[in-house]
Amino acid sequence: MESEKMLITNKNFMIYDALDKIDNYLADLKLGPKDTLHMRLLAEETLGMLGAMAGDYRSLVWFEKEGDTCKLQVIAKTEMDIDKKKEILSVSKSGENDLAKGFMGKIGDIIENGFLNYENVMKLQQQYGGGYVDYAALGGRPSGETFCWSLEQYKDALEEVRESDEAAGTAWDELEKSIVARLADDVIVGVKKDEVEFTIVSKTLGK
Repeated sequence: MESEKMLITNKNFMIYDALDKIDNYLADLKLGPKDTLHMRLLAEETLGMLGAMAGDYRSLVWFEKEGDTCKLQVIAKTEMDIDKKKEILSVSKSGENDLAKGFMGKIGDIIENGFLNYENVMKLQQQYGGGYVDYAALGGRPSGETFCWSLEQYKDALEEVRESDEAAGTAWDELEKSIVARLADDVIVGVKKDEVEFTIVSKTLGK
């Protein structure tokens, strides 16, 4: 079962209007109260991430339900280019994306860099305390002109090094505080040219 697709752009984005539509879509899926709450929380975090993104973009957002799995799907395209992003970041004293805080902020950064090209994603590192975590490489799989990043693989990679690497330990702590990382079974980001596909996968509880 697939819900109606909602178009979001940086020019018309109003999170309250979007959440009203999300509530209607979830009602159509006929989930239990707890599953509905989980999917709404995931949608709220995703919409917040989209709202914080810089540059010109348009995205389609919808839900899919099959068996005991529910997915929140986003397909986004952009007019962003590397010069525009550099101009936006030049306003920041650090020259870095200061909005990329928290797990969903970093996902947004992967998506924005993915709009430029997947090589920019592979160069993406996030600072934690006194060190850096190669955020994209942990959980990422480049292939030709495409790139795919998975939360499940990122978790596995972080868990292997978090005891010996302080920055990785801080990144793990951040994950544990994330609503999306706790509620979702996986988060997948696929990058190809100027299009990014973002999927949150959650197993329903049936209640």
